[in-house]
Amino acid sequence: MAALTFSDALLPLAGTDTTQAAAPRKAGIAARFMAAVMESRRRNAEREIARIEAAYGIQIRERVAQSLARDLPF
Repeated sequence: MAALTFSDALLPLAGTDTTQAAAPRKAGIAARFMAAVMESRRRNAEREIARIEAAYGIQIRERVAQSLARDLPF
């Protein structure tokens, strides 16, 4: 009876191959689109918070930070 085994002994270890520089992979079009949508919505939310703070003279971000620090158990 014969057995056939494979070994990775001759293959370079992951990340240690210096023969070729690994270029960073460019994100796909769907990932770039979703990142742009999320960034746009984040900026819009920041503008709305700034508008409400200016209109009503309150500091929403400070209140949220204080309530989170007060409510967290650590």
